[in-house]
Amino acid sequence: MPGTAANTDAPLVLVVDDEDGIRQALNRFLTRLGYRVVEAPNGAEALERIAAATPQAMLCDIRMPNMTGVELVPKALAAEPDLSIVMLTAIDEPRTAIECMKLGAYDYLIKPVDLDELELSLQGALRQRQLEVERRELEQWLAREVAVRTRALEERTDIIQEVALDALAAAGDWSGLKAAAERLAGELGVKAEEVEAEIRKRRGYAFPALALSSPVPVDPAAGLAVSGATSIPIRRM
Repeated sequence: MPGTAANTDAPLVLVVDDEDGIRQALNRFLTRLGYRVVEAPNGAEALERIAAATPQAMLCDIRMPNMTGVELVPKALAAEPDLSIVMLTAIDEPRTAIECMKLGAYDYLIKPVDLDELELSLQGALRQRQLEVERRELEQWLAREVAVRTRALEERTDIIQEVALDALAAAGDWSGLKAAAERLAGELGVKAEEVEAEIRKRRGYAFPALALSSPVPVDPAAGLAVSGATSIPIRRM
């Protein structure tokens, strides 16, 4: 049982039927099971109840004046996407049942409703709703975690990129400079020419006198000063 009638944590069920006697009977039955219940005699008032009370489930008659249960289903789900819906009808119409299920209803029961069947159907609808809510919350949590970890990885990658470029800019006429630039370009997913151009720019900022000259050996200790130079980001592929 979901709880007692006074339990504000118990699921709230909206009963929609244009017949007062049926609404009242369903209200009494659901209350005994421990659910909280609100009623609506038609589709328009049902939408008002959904907006005001946010029920977890809805028991809805098919044949009602002005707005049928079939017409109400998509509107109700638009207002409350997590709403679990069980349809009730006095006429066994397979096509209508299939249409309701396609629109988002969980189940379709024939009046007079077997109360045990109704209880099981409602429990199943609410269980499916809970699983869907938990699945969506998990997906949202995973998306946030991926975003946070991606940002952290990008920040670390940027730092490594800066250090590597500064080191290559300070390497002077090191014989392995071209190979190192090509390898760095591969790691960054850019062209080697872009890395080489960035190295020349950084040399120009740090060592203006060497910018247009041939590579000249540079004191490795002096290369540390390059890290303070203005950075020109390499375009990522």
